[in-house]
Order: sequence, then C-alpha cells, then structure tokens
Amino acid sequence: MDQDWTPVQLWNTMQPMTRSDARMGTLPMLSTSAPPTRRARKKERTRQEIFGAAMELFQKRGFESVTLDAICAAADVGRGTFFLHFPAKSALLWEWNRQVADEFRAGLREPRKSAIVEIRALVDYIGDKLLAQADVMTELLREFFATPPAAGDSPGQGRDLHALFEELVRRGQKRGELRRNVDPRLCVAVVMSTAAAILSGNVWEPGQVTPEKARAQFFEVVFHGLTGDRK
Repeated sequence: MDQDWTPVQLWNTMQPMTRSDARMGTLPMLSTSAPPTRRARKKERTRQEIFGAAMELFQKRGFESVTLDAICAAADVGRGTFFLHFPAKSALLWEWNRQVADEFRAGLREPRKSAIVEIRALVDYIGDKLLAQADVMTELLREFFATPPAAGDSPGQGRDLHALFEELVRRGQKRGELRRNVDPRLCVAVVMSTAAAILSGNVWEPGQVTPEKARAQFFEVVFHGLTGDRK
C-alpha cells in the first residue's frame, strides 16, 4: 500500500448525520419535497460542469498545475460562479463524494441484499473509484486537508457518503442483520476511521500486506470486532 495515497481520509471530514425521518429499509430515500425548480436544476448543472471540467484538466495536467482561472475558462464560468459552488479548488471533492454516493444508490436493486453485503460493496466501489483516479485524488485530498476552510465553511457539504453508510446501517438494524444496541452514527464512525487509518499508512508500512489481506482484516474488525463473535 502506498503511504502517500490517503483516499479514505476524506470520510473523517464528514460529521454524523441523523436521518430520523428516513425510511430505514428503502434506498434511495423517498423525498416528500417539491421537485427542484428551474433555478435549482441550472445550479446543479453548473456545479457538475465545473467539476467535470476540473477533473478533465486534472487528468491532463495534474492537480497542482491547474489554476482556478483554467477551470473557470474550461467550464465557461466566472470566478464568482465557481466560488458560489466551491469555496476552494480542493472543495471539488464534495462533488466527487456526492456523485459516488448517487451512483451507488442508483445501482441498488430489488430484491435488496443484506446490509453487510451492501456495505462491503460500497467500500469496494469507493476503493475502485479512487484507484481509477489515484494520482488526481491523491493531490486533491492532500490539498483538501491542507485547507481546512474547504471542509468547514459549509457544514452541509461533503456528507453524502456518510449519509449513505448510515442509511445502510439503519436498514441492517431494522432487518435484524446488524446489532441494534449501537448507534448507527457510531457504526459509521468506526467504519470510516478504520478505513482512513489503513489507507493513510498508519497501520501497515507500504508493501507489508497485500491490499486483499488489508481489506479482509478491515472487514473482520468492522463486522466481527475483537472477539470474533459471529452470533
């Protein structure tokens, strides 16, 4: 494992979200709010266009070499529009996070699998997406953690993956697949902090274990704890 690659550290920036009004057995969650307005849809398209233009430039030139002006030019927006959506270049991570969560949700099909299977699949999916853009994501994450305001200025941003994990846990608890005497928010914190420690190089030195062994031990700790109790 490469000690410089720290993708899951982004999960540590996502504070727990309480979804008491969510239906715990249903994903995606049904919304009772009105359909988005034309203005909201336009804002959504603009955010996606900025993100898409930025990621394309990052792939071609490298994260550090791409300026905000270059991103704005590629997306055909002004700097003011960019900052309306993202307080910093590193905050583009919010949109990556949202898109990954939306893509995974869209792939959930009935009949649904167990919560454990779906949580495993989500971890694998995130890992595959990060590895597919490893160079870009390494630099994006490094910049993100070097600029705390990107994570702190807008508390509602960047928590889509955390919310998705929490929904899966709540569904598993409702179905009796996961323990009900542990707060779902704590469950999610354990998953995220453990993954972050592994992928940030704080558990094993690079090359000390294979990714397959690291992942297997990760799931063993998350789902069976220190006692190995499988009841």
